[in-house]
Amino acid sequence: MSVPLVAVITPTYNGAKYLAETMESVQQQTWPNLVHVVLDNNSRDETPEIVRRCSNGRIPVVYFRNDTVLSQRDNWNKAFSLAPAEAVYVRLLCDDDTIYPQSIEKMVQLAETDPGIGVVGSRDDGHLRDFRWPESRQIFDGPQALAKALLGEGVIMPIQMMWRKEVVDQRQPLFDDYIEGGAFDMDTVFDLLTRSKFGFIHETLGFTRAHPNSVSNMVYGEKTHSNTRDHFDLFLKYGPSALGPDYNEQLSRFRRIYVRQILVWWRKDRRAVQLESHFRALERAGWPFGVSLVADAITDWFLRKIHIRSYSSAFTPPQAVRNPLPR
Repeated sequence: MSVPLVAVITPTYNGAKYLAETMESVQQQTWPNLVHVVLDNNSRDETPEIVRRCSNGRIPVVYFRNDTVLSQRDNWNKAFSLAPAEAVYVRLLCDDDTIYPQSIEKMVQLAETDPGIGVVGSRDDGHLRDFRWPESRQIFDGPQALAKALLGEGVIMPIQMMWRKEVVDQRQPLFDDYIEGGAFDMDTVFDLLTRSKFGFIHETLGFTRAHPNSVSNMVYGEKTHSNTRDHFDLFLKYGPSALGPDYNEQLSRFRRIYVRQILVWWRKDRRAVQLESHFRALERAGWPFGVSLVADAITDWFLRKIHIRSYSSAFTPPQAVRNPLPR
């Protein structure tokens, strides 16, 4: 019986503080057929020396270094392009995160039960505890997983996932520029779910580190709230196919929640909060922010409060679903 090759992909830029711990977690994996691909985005710290020191273990390390600094998205695209052609699965591992010893083994075991599975996720030991996927199931059809993720009934965490490479290779570039903010990885996973099934392991298989200098904490911070804007854009892109006849109703609900949230952000910190990108997102969707949009959102809140208006399914506002995550 063949043992599928898994390529763990670590793009890094000045990641010396945690990189050794990240690389050691790969060396501790129980899965016997692994390669660790590390792409250094022209770091100016001790990254090359750390990679050299961590490259003498059981798991082979393939190290590449850019001549110039690329954008995060371009660096991630290049990193995945460096995965060996014979790899069956690829697994992103950020340079400040770690995976537990049986992480790859358990993900591969689930993926091998169904060749239609293109995305495998799990719980992690970061700040998020409830991923909301039904405990009684491990495999979901792609559109069903998309619908749950869009409606807040299941949490997608791209940075703690393994993907089937033949599905990944169908999308070029793997990470594109559809999303204005930093959620290009979420867009990628959603697209992969239009092509394949989703597998979820109800165990903690990794650790996602939260720290002030992580890219996502800077991108998704309190001043921009771009997690909600990105989710809105993803809703517009994937909602019609994932939600079918419920799409328009759920989109209207999302839009009203979104507008009310913008008002809350403005009220809490009207001088510092950055709302321009949210206004652009609404305008792109055909709803310029103004009196009529605000009146509709407030009226909706009042009608729900007095139980005149209700919705067909539960919806969790996206800012509660995807808090800023380190990436």
